Amino acid sequence: MNKQNMEVEQKQACTELLQLVIDGQATPEQHQELEFHLERCEDCREEYLLSKSIKDSLRSHIKPNNSPTGLANIIQNKISETASLK
Repeated sequence: MNKQNMEVEQKQACTELLQLVIDGQATPEQHQELEFHLERCEDCREEYLLSKSIKDSLRSHIKPNNSPTGLANIIQNKISETASLK
């Protein structure tokens, strides 16, 4: 694997980790891993701050969800099941 491919894979892994953290689905270890990385990577730090700002802005402008209790978890579980089958 060449250096450019490694960099692309590392960037993709960081983006996935960043989204887990922003979505509140990351483990404490993943939070720590991202914080450590963001201290050293300006590009990812900027991406994190932008993504967090967008999510916070959306959250402040969207009405609370009135869906049945547990529906979001059911949907997320189905998505996970479907993704693991691929």
